Amino acid sequence: MTIERRKNNKKRVLKEGKYQRANVSFEFKWRDKMGKRHSVYAKTLDLLREKELDVLRDTLDGINTDVKNLTINDLYNKWKTLKKGLKDNTFSNYKYSYEQFVEPRFGRIKLTDLKRTDVRAFYNYLADERHIKVNSIDCIHTVLHQVLELAVEDDYLRYNPSDNALKELKRAHSSDFNTRRALTIEEQRIFEDFLKSSARYAHWLPIFTVMLWTGMRVGELTGLRWEDVNFEENTISVNHTLVYFSRG
Repeated sequence: MTIERRKNNKKRVLKEGKYQRANVSFEFKWRDKMGKRHSVYAKTLDLLREKELDVLRDTLDGINTDVKNLTINDLYNKWKTLKKGLKDNTFSNYKYSYEQFVEPRFGRIKLTDLKRTDVRAFYNYLADERHIKVNSIDCIHTVLHQVLELAVEDDYLRYNPSDNALKELKRAHSSDFNTRRALTIEEQRIFEDFLKSSARYAHWLPIFTVMLWTGMRVGELTGLRWEDVNFEENTISVNHTLVYFSRG
């Protein structure tokens, strides 16, 4: 028995899984390891062959092919539910950074379309057009990198497109970073004397005295309760941090 093999409109034999559609374009069909059907399309057989090789490479590398419509924002929503081990204020800052700057525009990009250059261009846009400080972009990058790393872990991406994406921008704006210098003991005393003698600012003296001589952060200081302060042993227990964020 002779089996007639499929051919295109130019009488070229089509391999298993390839078809020519009514609009003359070409289609490659395959099933994943779960038996789910997938298809890719191309205008020519050569282009279809390239896409077929991508499918084969993804299959061999264990890359999840069911990612066609998955966006960065979809991964972010998953990241929010999985992320653990962060302080409340840190997690709130991360979510603010992403939702304020990434989610409205860049986060809509599909993972299948995302390239390394897209991430670098996004950071440049934030710096050059939105005039966001590099320190703030660094915080945005921290969240975005973690979100995209989740895509690598789940085999949606072969690599993280945000790896080293901030390096060039930091180098270009290196002059923006000012070296911070701590006050000397003498400068601290001058500052405290000013507060003591100022009718306008004297009420800040206890706050700044504690900060200057303990090194406590603002959130730690404002989170103190009376039971955290032991005047007999002259100790302060830092057990809480004041977190200020929108519950919307």
